[in-house]
Amino acid sequence: MKLHLKSTLLVSAITLAVMIALLLVITARLVDAIRADEKMLAEIEAARLAEQIGDLSSAPDSEELEHAAALVRGTRQNFVGVRVWERTGNGYRISLSTADNKAPAEMPKDIAESLQLNRVSRVESGRVIETNDSLYRVFAPISRRKSVIGAVEISDHLDNLPVVLRRTAGTAIWLALLAVGLIALATFILFRDMVYRPLEHLLAVIEQAGSGQLDLQVPERRADELGLLAKAFNRMLRQLHEMTSERERQRETLRERVHEATEQLEMRNAELGAANLELWRTTRRLTQLERLAAAGQTAAQFAHEVGTPLNLISCHAQLMQSVMDTPPDAVRERAGIIIEQTDRIERIVRRMLDRTRAETPEIQSLDLNGVISKITEATAPTMSERNVKLSKSLTAELPRIAGDADKLQQVFINLINNAVDAMPDGGELKIATRFEESADGGAARVIATLADTGSGMTPEVKAHIFDPLYTTKERGKGTGLGLVVVSQVLQEHGGDVSVESEPGRGSVFRLAFPPIAPDR
Repeated sequence: MKLHLKSTLLVSAITLAVMIALLLVITARLVDAIRADEKMLAEIEAARLAEQIGDLSSAPDSEELEHAAALVRGTRQNFVGVRVWERTGNGYRISLSTADNKAPAEMPKDIAESLQLNRVSRVESGRVIETNDSLYRVFAPISRRKSVIGAVEISDHLDNLPVVLRRTAGTAIWLALLAVGLIALATFILFRDMVYRPLEHLLAVIEQAGSGQLDLQVPERRADELGLLAKAFNRMLRQLHEMTSERERQRETLRERVHEATEQLEMRNAELGAANLELWRTTRRLTQLERLAAAGQTAAQFAHEVGTPLNLISCHAQLMQSVMDTPPDAVRERAGIIIEQTDRIERIVRRMLDRTRAETPEIQSLDLNGVISKITEATAPTMSERNVKLSKSLTAELPRIAGDADKLQQVFINLINNAVDAMPDGGELKIATRFEESADGGAARVIATLADTGSGMTPEVKAHIFDPLYTTKERGKGTGLGLVVVSQVLQEHGGDVSVESEPGRGSVFRLAFPPIAPDR
């Protein structure tokens, strides 16, 4: 329901209530005035008729009384009838009557007493059910030679409020309908010109402003509340437009600065990536060259050291062959030389093997979290260059372990390098530490896990990863000794290493170390 209809209904209801109240008040006053006029006219008619009868020499007959009643009825709308009362001693009786049986047949005593004093008396009865109004009776004394000989009674129905309202109801209804129609028409015209059209303009501008057009204005045609609303809305639109423009300018400036900073950062990242890559390649080449140089030096030394006794053994063997007919003492001498040189070869090989064995680790109290943090900081550029994301979850207040920091660094470097190589297109490496309490009689352990999102391993590959010289990497990229070193170092530290891996789901290496006892 539209606003003007609601307003029309409300105003119409108020108007009808006011009209009804006014109708009741006015009708009540009108009824009082009509009743007063009717009473006065009835008294005048009664007095006039009594005076006429008193001037007659004899009592009027019925025809004369009917004629007089007809004259009165012609001027009285609610006329009931005329009665002539004849005085008999101290009372009165009806001698002639044109009234119906609605009027009482006896004269009230107070009226009779009042007539004795030659005064006009009146009485108003209650509401008569048949006519729904009041019966008004006027008694005028008939005097002849200053003596009361009778009385004239004129009876009228006095109009009351319901009767008058019934008479005016039709007119009131038509006036009410006309008023409602005029109110509805005036309200519609008023709302159409003063409310609906300004609101339509305002709503249209709001809809366009919602789509981003903030440079619009609502027409300001009036100085009423809607005009003030339009001015306030236009002011708000202007402020919003200025704020939006300023925000766009700031955003454009920020976008340019971010673009410039991004370009510089990308350029520096590219330079850093190239430097890291070159450093990585150089380190790998140096490592390979060191290995080759060590292997060549060892091979040369081995060949030099072993070559001399072998030459002697060969010479003495040739001599033994050429002097097979010599005495046994000579043969024993040659054989002793061969044995001596063979022992020398054994000692040389043993010394070379001792050189290749790992040095005895320098055990000390270590914070495993600190070792891991140091290694991850050193390898962070490499992982960033290979698009590998590193996430650490290191348990605080982790028990300390007994170990060699250099060898443990070698362990974690080998595992991190293997994880990075397993993620050629980048991925995520998660390093975590925790403390596992002893359960079911087992020993407590400090645990370090390295989980990557690389290519994973098949069960066949996983079964041989700790075998010496076993590798799945391309030629020149792996020696097959990294995980062997990891396993040996863990054994030297009294721990163990295990792995879980599936093809396409990455690998998880679990390193377990015994914690240092609290009393250590």
